[in-house]
Amino acid sequence: MTLRMVDVPSSRVCMNCAEARRKCTKERPQCRRCQTRGRTCSYPPSKPSSFIILPVESTTISNAVTRSNFGMTRIPSPIELNLPVLDDRIASRWFASPETWVIDPPHAQLYLPPPFTLADYNRMLRKVVDWLIRWVETASNPFIHHQLWKKCFPAEIQNAYMALAAFLHKTSSNAEIISRIIEDRVTELVANGLILNAEPNMRDDVLNLGRVQALLVYQCIGLYDGDVRLRKLAERHLNILESWVNILMQHTSSMVTVATPPDNVPPGNSLWYSWIIAESVRRIWLVTAGMQGMYRYFAQSGGPQPPCLGGTIFTSRNGFWEAPSALAWEKQCSERFSGLVRLTETEKMLAMVPKEEISEFAKMVLECTYGSDWCEQRLGPSSQPSDHNGSVV
Repeated sequence: MTLRMVDVPSSRVCMNCAEARRKCTKERPQCRRCQTRGRTCSYPPSKPSSFIILPVESTTISNAVTRSNFGMTRIPSPIELNLPVLDDRIASRWFASPETWVIDPPHAQLYLPPPFTLADYNRMLRKVVDWLIRWVETASNPFIHHQLWKKCFPAEIQNAYMALAAFLHKTSSNAEIISRIIEDRVTELVANGLILNAEPNMRDDVLNLGRVQALLVYQCIGLYDGDVRLRKLAERHLNILESWVNILMQHTSSMVTVATPPDNVPPGNSLWYSWIIAESVRRIWLVTAGMQGMYRYFAQSGGPQPPCLGGTIFTSRNGFWEAPSALAWEKQCSERFSGLVRLTETEKMLAMVPKEEISEFAKMVLECTYGSDWCEQRLGPSSQPSDHNGSVV
C-alpha cells in the first residue's frame, strides 16, 4: 500500500498571550497585544510538522471528507475560540502583579530645593479643586472613576460629596454653618478610621477607598479655603491621610488579583472593575503625594525632608480611564499601549504615547514632580487655571 504525508498546520501564539490566555494576532516581530503593552514578544521554538499517514486508495473519500468537515481539521485553541475560561487573576497581571505595586522613593534630586514656587502650588491645588467641582457636576473626575460609585455609594463619600457641594455654594451669610458641617463630617470620618479586618476583602477595600477619597476632599477644602479652623484641621490630618493611603495600597495590592468582585459587578465586567479599583487607588496616592508634599515644603519648611510619599505606576494615556464600558476598555487595551508607566519611566511614556494623548492627570503628576518649566519644554504649554482665593499663606 502506497503511503503519502499530509501536513497538518499548527497554531503558534506568543508566550505572553499563551500565559494570559488571550487571543494572539501572531504578528512578528510583535503581536498587537504585546505591542500595546510595551512588552517583549517571543514565540516558542518551532516544532517538527505533524504528519498523518493516509492510504492512496482512500484519497477520494479523504478529499470528500476534507471538503465537508475536515476543511477545518485544525482545531482552534481555547485562546482563539475566546471561550469564557479566562482566569482574571492571570489576565490582570499586566496592571496588578506584585511588581506593579512597588513604590518608587522620591528621586534624590527632589530632596534638594525643588523647582517650585508658591504660585505652582496654588495652581496645582486649584486644579484638584476644579476636578472636585467636575465630580459634583458630572459624578466623575480624573481620580474618581465614573463607574466606581454607580451601584454603591457609601455614606462616607456621600457626606463628602454633600459637604463639597455646600462648600461650592458658600456665601458670606452661610460660611460659618458650612464650615461647621465640614468640620463635624471630617472629625467623624477620622474618628471612625478605616476598616481593618484580620482577613481583608474586596468589599472592605472598596469602602476604604471611599473613606480615603472623602478625607482627600476635606483636605482640599481645608487647604484651599481661607477659614483658619479648617486649615488647622487639615494640617492635623496630613499624616492621617498619608497613613490611610499607605494602608489602602498595601491591602489592595494583595486583594485585587485574587478577590471576588462585589455581587453588583456583572461577571463580564470583573476584569475592568479590578482595573478601576487598582487605578483609583494609585491615583489617590499620587494626588495625595503631590498636593500634601508641596504643601509641606512651603508651609512646614525646616530641614531636609522627603518632598512626597514617592511614586507609583499609573495609566497615562487618554481613553482608558474614560472608557464607558468594559467592552470599550478591553478594545482600548487590545489596540493601544495604555501608557502604564512609573514616574521613573517618563522617557518611555514620551516615546510610546503621543503628546496629544497624554492625559490631564498624567500632566498634573508630571508637573508636581518635575515642575512647570520641564512640562512646558517636553509637553508644550498648558492652559492656566482661573484665579482663585485659596493659597497656602
